[in-house]
Amino acid sequence: MLKLALTARWIAALVLCLLLAVAFALLAQWQINRTFIENTSNEAWSDVKIVDLETVAEPNAPFTFNEISVVEEKTILTKVMTKITFNPSRALLVANRIQLNGDAGYWVVVPTRTEKAELFVAVGFVQGEEKAKQALAQIKELFTVQAFMPVMGRLLPSEAPEQSLGPDVYATLSVPQLINNQLDEGSEVPTYTGFLALTEQSMFNSIEGVQPLTIGMPQSDSQVNWLSAFYAIEWTVFAGFAVFMWWRLLADAYKKQQAALLAE
Repeated sequence: MLKLALTARWIAALVLCLLLAVAFALLAQWQINRTFIENTSNEAWSDVKIVDLETVAEPNAPFTFNEISVVEEKTILTKVMTKITFNPSRALLVANRIQLNGDAGYWVVVPTRTEKAELFVAVGFVQGEEKAKQALAQIKELFTVQAFMPVMGRLLPSEAPEQSLGPDVYATLSVPQLINNQLDEGSEVPTYTGFLALTEQSMFNSIEGVQPLTIGMPQSDSQVNWLSAFYAIEWTVFAGFAVFMWWRLLADAYKKQQAALLAE
């Protein structure tokens, strides 16, 4: 069969099949490049602006703030700034939190007071239940009520309430639930219906294990275009089939040649 394969006719057929295989392989590579769509940035926005909390939210009013806006084709994240005084003795934990790098753990949340109202502030992330409870105990023990200080963060809406997981440990960050359980009973001070998340370094990060919050889309995250993935597999099969067809036709021709020689 090798002698037959080395004839001009079958060499030409092989070259043609190899050219087809290369074309199919290039098409497969093109589809692979379209299969995985990487995020172009670490966040879903291109610019950040900062506004006063009082300009975008009112105490005891429904939460209507939208931190993402589009201006002249630019996606803008709006962070808020205000002055608060912390009440560490009423600090708490919120479970089921995930950082951008995939770490699961707890948020440390501290009730605070602005010049106008109560405001719950998520001040840090701790990985692991034991470390989270240790950090919470240290915050309650080491920190006292602070004078008003400026802070900046992301104003986010309250989550749906769920059954608490234990003393000072909650399954979600539900502002109404925290108002009932964490604020002084009978307090008539108004409260913001959203909460503030600190994504920069703060004094609470001096406690071992307490990290700044990371919220957003990770840069390594990607989407899969399954239709392109299917086409990539299809073109790869075609590339292999082109070479297989040449070998199959050569084998059939060789069998016919041998049968003709035996018949003579």
